[in-house]
Amino acid sequence: MTSIPKSELLERANQLHEKIRDWRRTIHLNPELTFDEYKTAGLVNAMLTDLGIEAETEVAKTGVVGKIAGGAGPIVGLRADMDALPIIEENDTVFNSQTHGIMHACGHDAHTAMLMGAATILKELADAGRLPGSVRLLFQPSEEAQDDEGKSGGLRMVEEGALEGLDAVFGIHVASNRETGHVATKAGPHLAATDKFTIVIRGSGGHAASPHKSLDPILLSSHVVSAVHHIVSRRVDPLDSGVITIGAINGGTAHNVIPDTVTLEGTIRSYQPETRKLLEAELRKACAIVDALGGQCEVDVVHGYPTTVGDPEAATTAVAGLADLLGEDHVHEALPIMAGEDFSYMAQAVPGAFINLGVRDPKWDREYPVHTSTFRMDEDALPIGAAALAAAAIEWMESHQ
Repeated sequence: MTSIPKSELLERANQLHEKIRDWRRTIHLNPELTFDEYKTAGLVNAMLTDLGIEAETEVAKTGVVGKIAGGAGPIVGLRADMDALPIIEENDTVFNSQTHGIMHACGHDAHTAMLMGAATILKELADAGRLPGSVRLLFQPSEEAQDDEGKSGGLRMVEEGALEGLDAVFGIHVASNRETGHVATKAGPHLAATDKFTIVIRGSGGHAASPHKSLDPILLSSHVVSAVHHIVSRRVDPLDSGVITIGAINGGTAHNVIPDTVTLEGTIRSYQPETRKLLEAELRKACAIVDALGGQCEVDVVHGYPTTVGDPEAATTAVAGLADLLGEDHVHEALPIMAGEDFSYMAQAVPGAFINLGVRDPKWDREYPVHTSTFRMDEDALPIGAAALAAAAIEWMESHQ
């Protein structure tokens, strides 16, 4: 079977630009939260059906899995997440969110539309007898949050067998800090493990004018905050990475009342399993200062997503395909960051690589970051993302015959 020029993929994606843009805007207009992506899944399923792609719905509750049968080569998975965030949009576009308080502020609308574009290209190649392997399209719900059992869409997809039989899997994510036309990926740890903690500090309340008759939990919490923020600087190897952030403190109802309890909430981020264990253990030690001062302290840690680790072979393959697509000077090694992603579960199940897609318009004078009410992206990046997904899949097929 003759090799497929990557330039052909980009040319076809550019021809689909308007269609991919319209899909993205439709999804952006109608954002849906975790495990509630019914309209989005319906749009995806209808598109796959129109293309003649076999699709299974209600995978991982609200996900869609499409299958494109090609040649006898490898089976490659391509993943896009579909959920939005509980954010009030503050942009001024014709496709602003029509659901108050919910917004696609992390680019998942773009991810879904780009995978729909890649599916179109790959199905055309399969129908022409030119696709050397098969593709599984993983339209995943709930990346941003977990259900009552603490499971996200990525984990549920793995548990329900959506990745069984795959030889590799590739995901894509918008990068608001990288210019359009540039992409990046990485072998090894790419995104952090993410854990959440809640600390309840109990003292004894009373009148603010008589603090000696109380055990002030606000004062106790200040000691905890100070101790916690010394953990990374004094307990973690300086050559390793770790973050502990306290993001919420709640306690008290009036200026002249000492409360009974204070609650702290925060996150732990790490790359190495040993560091993850160390940070949790040190967090509990830091909170023990409350007991030493006469109060009581309860610490609850909920483990979140594991570290996203790029498989060396999958990352190398992605780089080769992307370099053919865009040129070597437009393909970069991604810098590790402490954000988390449930693509990590898929990359644990089969060899995987995560592609960062630049979406910052070079004409903009600043970045519009993800997870903000003013997030925006350059829609000229949409066909590039679609072609990038197709290129990674085809590169794996052709290099692993």
